[in-house]
Amino acid sequence: MAEPRSKVVSLDEAGRMIAQHKVISLAGSHSVNSPMALIRAAIRNGATGLTIIPPVTTAIAADLMIAAGCVDTFYLSYIGFETLGFAPGFRAAVESGKLKVIEGDEPFVLLGTRAAAGGWPFIPVPAGVYDGTDLPRLNPLLKKIKDPHTGADCYAIPALHADCCILHAQECDELGNAQFWGGNNQEPDKAAAAKTVIISTERIVSIDHTRKHVDRVTLPGHKVAAVVHAPYGAHPTASPGVYGADEPHLKIYFDAVRKGETKSYLDRFVAPKTQAEYLDQVGLETLFALQENA
Repeated sequence: MAEPRSKVVSLDEAGRMIAQHKVISLAGSHSVNSPMALIRAAIRNGATGLTIIPPVTTAIAADLMIAAGCVDTFYLSYIGFETLGFAPGFRAAVESGKLKVIEGDEPFVLLGTRAAAGGWPFIPVPAGVYDGTDLPRLNPLLKKIKDPHTGADCYAIPALHADCCILHAQECDELGNAQFWGGNNQEPDKAAAAKTVIISTERIVSIDHTRKHVDRVTLPGHKVAAVVHAPYGAHPTASPGVYGADEPHLKIYFDAVRKGETKSYLDRFVAPKTQAEYLDQVGLETLFALQENA
């Protein structure tokens, strides 16, 4: 019997793989477990014309791709920087007419992903979820239907399929069996709803380690196409149990894009071709400090 093939690839190779796809799904949530190293690699490798299916809430993960000019269409639930304000790349792209927005909310993104993961054409929700809101008018994908059992009105949330899903894990073996610590438990649905799954990980562990702790595996390796060893691969978002979110860095990004200085940020933090070069820009003192807030 042949030995299983390792799925470990370089960050640059993963970036090329992502850039070949058009509908990208992001896992993680807001400022936790965002696959930032993979996103930067995709930007460097010329990703363009993308449709992004975000987590139910997102910040820099989606906004960076939008600010870099990679995104044409965005499924909106929530994108923003909380205390800092509106997502600056998203706002500028919408106001200039460069970005098509498909208006949604958390049920739309969460249940649309679940429908795709389960092989269902749609998931119905009671009409009261959306009646009285503007979403049925703004989102033509929401269709009002009748419950065949009761005759009650419902809305059908369509399946949201992706070409490629990118995720960041805390531990993963070379076959793609991954552990996600923290987050919002969307990872299995996100992966199942995509044709290709690429994972970055803080640490690559042995297959024996995975077998000893199989109960901790969030995502089985048979669903995964590629694994990238990328310590601090979620930075500047948090990697639970490893390091906290880098709030000063998020402000650096926010201020640069808001002031129209996106290129300066991209030149400094996205252009470096390796994760080590990126971390040099961030600085060891900063990285060590983030570990205290894990």
